[in-house]
Amino acid sequence: MSKRLYISADIEGIAGVVSGEHMMPSGFEYQQAREWYTAEVNAACEAAFNYGIDEILMSDSHGNGQSLLIDKLPENVQLVRSWPRPLCMMEGVQQGEFVGAMLIGYHAGASDLRGALRHTLHGGAITEVRLNGQVASETVISAATAAHYGVPTIMVAGDDAYTEHAQSVLPNVEAVTTKWAISLTSARTLMPKVAQKLVAEGVTNALSRLQDFKVQRLPENIVLEVVCMQRKAAELLDYLPNVERTDAYTIRFVGKDMVEIAKFLQFLLASGSLTPQ
Repeated sequence: MSKRLYISADIEGIAGVVSGEHMMPSGFEYQQAREWYTAEVNAACEAAFNYGIDEILMSDSHGNGQSLLIDKLPENVQLVRSWPRPLCMMEGVQQGEFVGAMLIGYHAGASDLRGALRHTLHGGAITEVRLNGQVASETVISAATAAHYGVPTIMVAGDDAYTEHAQSVLPNVEAVTTKWAISLTSARTLMPKVAQKLVAEGVTNALSRLQDFKVQRLPENIVLEVVCMQRKAAELLDYLPNVERTDAYTIRFVGKDMVEIAKFLQFLLASGSLTPQ
C-alpha cells in the first residue's frame, strides 16, 4: 500500500514573510515571497519522499489558493488550488488514507497576543473563532478537520508565537520555528535556505515517530462561534434559520461534525457574508 502524506500550506509563517507586501499580488515583494513559500514546501516534500512517502496531497491555503508555483513542485505531488472547497484549508484530506497531516507556513490566531501576520481565516472580517467555547485558530480548525478522517497532525512550521501555540493544542506535534515575531508586521527571520533545512529535518523527525501521535476527534454536535468585525454581518447572518446571533458581533452555528463546520466556514468566506456592503 502506498504511504501518503497530507500537507496544508500557508504563506504567513514562511521564513522571510513579514508584511502585507508579501501576501497579495499587489505587494512589491509578493513574487519573491511565492518563491520562498514554494521552496519551503518543496523542502518538506523532498524530505518526506526521501523518508519513504510515496504520494503527497497538498492544499495551497493562502489568499486565492494559487500562490504556490505549481511548475516548481515535485511530480508526485497533487495540489488543491483555488476556492471554494468543502473542507476549506484541508480539502483533500478526506480522499483516502494518510499517515499524517502537516501544516507548513501557518500562523497565530486573530486574538492571540503575539504572532507575525496573525489572523483567523479572514484578517479583515473575523475577530475570533471558537469551537465548543474554546478559541480556535486555523491550526485548531485544520487539525480537527483532519482528525474527523482519522488523520493526526504530526508537524507544523511557522514563527515562534505560532509554534508555541501549536504545541499547546497538539500534544507531541513536531514544531519548526522559522522566525521570531516582533510585531504584527515584523519578525526576525531565518534565511530561507536555513529554514528549509530545518523544515526538512522536522518532517523526517515527525515521520520517524508516527506512533507518538494520537487523533483528537471532536464529539458530534460541535458549537461554532464566529466573532465578526462588522455588526451588519452578524445581523444578516442571523437571518439564516440555523444561525443564532448571540451578541452584536457574534454568531453561533451547531454542526454535526467538522465537515459541517468546515462547509459553513467556507460559505462565510466565499459568499461575502462577512463583509456586507
